[in-house]
Formats: sequence, C-alpha cells, structure tokens
Amino acid sequence: MKKQMTVIEYVLGQIKELGVTDAFGVPGDFVYPVCDAVMDDEQIRWIGCSNELNASYAADGYARTRGASVLVTTYGAGELCTFGGLAGAHAENSKVIALAGMPGLREQDGKSRYHHMVGDTEPRYEVFVDMIRPLTAGENSAVVITPENCVYETQRVLAAMKYYSKPIYMAFPRDVPNQPVVFPEHEKKVPLANVKSNQATLLKVVNEIFVRLNNAKQTCVLPGYTLRRYGLVDSALGFIEKTGLPFALPNQDRGVLPMQHPNYIGGYDGHWTGWADPAVTDWVEECDCIVALATENHDFNNGFHTLGFDRSALIKINPHSTLIGDQVFENVEMADVLAHLTEAFKEGIAQGCPELASGEVAIGLPTGKPDDVIDYEPLYERLQQFIKKDDIVVSDTAMASMCFSARANLPEGVELEAQTAWGAIGWGTAALLGNCIAEPDRRCIIVCGEGGHQMTATEMGTFERYGVKPIYIVVNNGGYFFERITNRFPDEDYNDLANWNYPELPKAFGCNWLSRQVTNLGELDEALGMASEADTGVYIEVIVPADQLAQGADFVFRATGQHFEQDGRTWETRKSTTNRK
Repeated sequence: MKKQMTVIEYVLGQIKELGVTDAFGVPGDFVYPVCDAVMDDEQIRWIGCSNELNASYAADGYARTRGASVLVTTYGAGELCTFGGLAGAHAENSKVIALAGMPGLREQDGKSRYHHMVGDTEPRYEVFVDMIRPLTAGENSAVVITPENCVYETQRVLAAMKYYSKPIYMAFPRDVPNQPVVFPEHEKKVPLANVKSNQATLLKVVNEIFVRLNNAKQTCVLPGYTLRRYGLVDSALGFIEKTGLPFALPNQDRGVLPMQHPNYIGGYDGHWTGWADPAVTDWVEECDCIVALATENHDFNNGFHTLGFDRSALIKINPHSTLIGDQVFENVEMADVLAHLTEAFKEGIAQGCPELASGEVAIGLPTGKPDDVIDYEPLYERLQQFIKKDDIVVSDTAMASMCFSARANLPEGVELEAQTAWGAIGWGTAALLGNCIAEPDRRCIIVCGEGGHQMTATEMGTFERYGVKPIYIVVNNGGYFFERITNRFPDEDYNDLANWNYPELPKAFGCNWLSRQVTNLGELDEALGMASEADTGVYIEVIVPADQLAQGADFVFRATGQHFEQDGRTWETRKSTTNRK
C-alpha cells in the first residue's frame, strides 16, 4: 500500500523544484520533525551552522547564488535570532524560505506555556510569526502550516517569494509535519502565480519609452543588481546590445553586467569624491534620458545622496511597474517591457559609446616596496590582480572592503555580493558559506574587516566540516573603521576591539587551512601567491595601520561631520578624545 504524503514531504517537494539541494539550520526540539525530514531526504543536504543568525546569513548567500534557499530553526529563541538575517534578505531581495518549529496544535490550549516562549499571561503561540510577517514577501508571507492549509499556503507563499523576490516564513507546529497532507477537493487560484502584464498598459509603456529613446539626444542605461534576482541579466544585456546604448553601474550593481562589455562606460557614484569618476558623472548627468533597470535608491547606492541627474529624464523599469518621468504605470512586468522594447528596435540608436573613464578613481597596477607597511591602495592593487574570471567575491559590510569593491574592475563572470542596503557588519563571513555550498567548483573570496568578522567567526568551522575551501582576506585596521569615520572622535573607546590572535582562528575552529598574518607588502605578495596555488581554505590577516584612510572614506568623514558641528573636517584635521576642546 502506497504511503500517504506527509505535510513536510509536500513542502520539501515544492522547494526541491526550485533547485534547492541544501538546508541551513540549527536543530531544536520543536523543529525536529523538519530536521529529520531533511536528513531522510536523499536530495537535500543538511548544513548545520553554529548559530541561527549565521544560518540566516548563509541561507542569504546561497539564495543569491542559487536563486533560493532554505533556513531551518526552532521556536522562539532560535527563530528570533534569524530575524536580522531575514530583514537583510528582505532589504536585498533574497529568496530565503524559512522553516520554523513551534508548539504542537494539541499543545496550544491557550493556557500552557513552554520553553522559548515570551512570558505572556495568556500564551501567544504565533507571536513570532506575527513579528516577522512585515518582513516577508508582500508583508503577508508568514504562515502557520496545518495539514488542511498546507497545499494552498505553500503554493501561495512560494508564488509571493518569486514575485517579490523576498523571504517567506513557514511555521510548523511540531505535531504537523508528519501528518498526512490534506489535498483540497477543488483547486484554488493562487495569488501572484503566473502574473502577466496588462497588455494595454504594456503597449503604452513600450511605445512611450521607444519614442523617448529615439528622441533623446543622450541616453544612458543604469542596470540594477535586482536583474540577477529575477533572472533578467541576459534580457537586459540583449536590450543594451540591440539599442547600442551605453551603461554605467552604480555601487551596489557592479558586476551585474560585464565590465569588459564595449558599452560599459564606468561606475556611476554621483559626486562621491574618491569613488565617482567625474567624467562618467558629468556624462550621465548631462543625459536627457536615463533608463534605470530596477536600481535601488539608498545612500550607498546613490553617492551618499549626491546623484545630480534631471529626475524628469528618468525611466525606471522595476520588476512589476515602470516610472516614466513623474508617471507610474502598474501591472507591467520588467521581463515583458525588456522583451518588447528589444523587439521594437530594428536597429541601434546609439552611434558607439563614449570613452569616458578618466582613470582618476581606477585601481592601478601594484606599487610599493616589499618592506613597506600595508596601506589600502597597495592592498587594493594586489586584490584586483588576485581576483580571477568567474570568482565569487563577497564584499562584507566594512569600509575597508567597500572602498575596494566600489572601485574594482571585476573580471568577466565575477559575482560580486555585498549587503550595502541593509548593512549588517559580519554578514559576509557566514554568507560566504552559502556561496561556497551553492557553487563548490567556483573560487569564493571574502574581503572583510576584523570588527564584523568577530561577530560571526564561529561559522568558520562549518566550511571545513562540509569540505569547502574559502579564501579569507581579513583587514585588521585596529577597530571599527566605519565608526571611526562617522562619529565625533575617531579614537572613541567604543571603536576599539578585543585583540584576537587571528591567524590561530582557523586551527581553533578545526580548519586545516593555510593561515598567515601579513604586515608588509612583501609578505602580502607571498600570501596571495600561496592562496592562488592552495588546495585548502586560506586565511590571511592583513595588518593596516589604524590611522590610514582608504580612498573614498574621507568623503564620508567630511559628510558626517555636520552631525557633530564639525563641518569641513578632514582626516588630517580630525579631533581626538584627548583634545576635545
């Protein structure tokens, strides 16, 4: 007699159709049935993480590279720790499927209190589901699964996840996963499944854009990283190549389209001194038509609020709507707009692309002598040479790494991942695990600061446990670098850190890696050469003096001085806690 399908078997079956083959998590008694189902499923591998926050970061990294991911945690004390990671996944449009446990339906009598619960007089068993709901797809994709609602709700939240490219949340009372799933007698219509553009609106939008592009004197395309989340990179590239239009890449979007493409004119960072190439900025802001493809408008992607183009010139094609000037058109899918626009042009409209990059902010060839202490620019010069075709590079949320990735010229096929919208330091250490698991045959590199690294370093042992081989570049600049350049006095005590023995960390976490501390350029060259040849994980602590400033960081230091009545301050004239007056 054929065994009836259980609730968790149905859910995992739907998830596997997305190409997910790994689940990141931490076990706990309320979620044991889900953990056990993963262990028993021959097509999904359990990836046990050191804590729930790290597991959520790893799931985020995996989803960025593979397209979707699974996160498994227990009730209350476990799932609450994932909320920071899920908020980041929401902000960064990452498709994370969170599966959480909770007290069983038979246990939820409204009177009994269990461990991991908040201390309400009347127990609220769904409080954590209610808490996370606003940070899920469409702000309504957190649900308690039962045998009766399993089929519909699973399909509903998965459809919402694909539509919004945001996380979803499914909580399982612990007596539910192994119950038989109740298939509905009549199929219900699932919202957001197979969404199609309104044809009349689509034709109006395409026609309006077509006319504007043909009448424009100067046009530029700004592709956004969200193209990768929606699988539309090739569509965007096809549109650019058909029209012949030039494109520039804002900070968060670097690498979404190849920088070697003949239509690439450089990075567009507004007037962020040190990051922005003035020649590119001037040309983009002289355009009377700018086509933005799902770009994000936040401070680290808009030149710290210094973009200066004419907003009336903007055409913003978003995943499910389009903005033309000040008019918003709803119910038009970006995939359809790009396809119809590309088809509409029988020949290109641009006569070649301008050669704009002045080289003013470009990272050059390696400079310096072997005995020189390590400063940021010689470090960045060497890192740029170290990165190779098809690498995955994680730029952690640290000023030292951001000042590199904002200017780096990335080789073809490099996937650059950062978390500039949400900006949680330490995200990268665990997110890299997800990238490595998702693409074990690609070289995965992280550039991070020691401050964020201290928050999530416990995940290092997981790399060794599952046989993946990351390359860690940990920049030790003596404290929280970003905080030093954004508060009143760079040398405040709260910017300092415990002085870890970093090269010993891999060994302490059971990693059979090559590990080095480097203090001069000669040692750095030797360590990077070693990393290029290594068949194990590699860990390099790079010592940079605390008083050094990366190119582009001084702009932030000056800009944030206004908050402390220090207008016009520079790093050279910075004040200290020892001379406050």
